[in-house]
Amino acid sequence: MAHIGKAQSALWTRFSRNIDVAVVACMAVVAATGAIALSPPGPATARSVIVAENATLPAPKAPLARQRSGPLQPEYFPWKAPETYTPVLPEIAKPAIPGRQQDAFLTRVRGQTPFRASTHDNLATHYGGNWREENVTETPSGTLLSIHRVKGDSMPYTIAELQSPEKYGYGRYEVIMRPARGSGTVSAFFTYTGPHFGDPHDEVDIEFLGKDTTKVHFNYFRNGKRGAFEDFDLPFDAADADRLYAFEWTPERITWFVEGEPIYSTPAGDTGIPAAPGKIMMSAWVGKPFIEGWTGKANFTSGTGAHYSCVSFVPMGGTGPSCGDNYTPPVVLSP
Repeated sequence: MAHIGKAQSALWTRFSRNIDVAVVACMAVVAATGAIALSPPGPATARSVIVAENATLPAPKAPLARQRSGPLQPEYFPWKAPETYTPVLPEIAKPAIPGRQQDAFLTRVRGQTPFRASTHDNLATHYGGNWREENVTETPSGTLLSIHRVKGDSMPYTIAELQSPEKYGYGRYEVIMRPARGSGTVSAFFTYTGPHFGDPHDEVDIEFLGKDTTKVHFNYFRNGKRGAFEDFDLPFDAADADRLYAFEWTPERITWFVEGEPIYSTPAGDTGIPAAPGKIMMSAWVGKPFIEGWTGKANFTSGTGAHYSCVSFVPMGGTGPSCGDNYTPPVVLSP
């Protein structure tokens, strides 16, 4: 397993997985079947580089350097020295979709964006609520995906999801987001495709559990089989402010980044790297009781949500604007 980092890599420590084995197995099965309920996309529109008018971010400052305390868990010993990180985007592009070069794009996730809201029910999935378009609301700096407790609906919660009409493949994906706070909630930025779209279940994830937003979860699937997922302690509380997260996806490897720093890469020679292009998705949701072993028991304030203020994609070997351009890590004052 490759675990990488630069000078700040001491900030990052794996923490013990507290996921019940049976729960993980259930999630893998229901994740594949749940995708069948996804709304089919409308007709694809012309692709172009999308940059909102007020896209300029403040000049960069030094990254946050507060270390999270806590020893490594014994199950990960003996510890292997991290590999030296080298960029994984090759000079010669290998198109993710044969015969069609994808365009780079950047959106501030306000008003007209390349994303659309999901609106269907989730009775047969692991989601504990129904997707509702009214839970997607514009803010002065982006879009909020909310989770609400409801009465009289087919399920006790309404949740929110955005998905791109196009599928995207190998390249660099960036997001500036703030996850929802509250036990039972999950906030995510990911690529996904599956049987509903005529593909195998392939997926790359960045996920946060509202029960502890000082941790981040990196996950991926190929043909429905889960890869070498990992969880990491963060040197900050992700729910305090919008921050920059990213992953680079190539045929050989996936590398995840936090605040521009490479944190984790898939193992060398991994044959489980996703291959099918997928939709870019953002979501805030609560699970059904049978996955509470992972998400925690639902105990959150109605109206909590995940905020997204920038999403960008640059195809492998290509160029284009990124959310990280001119990004400045927020300064969060301690209480």
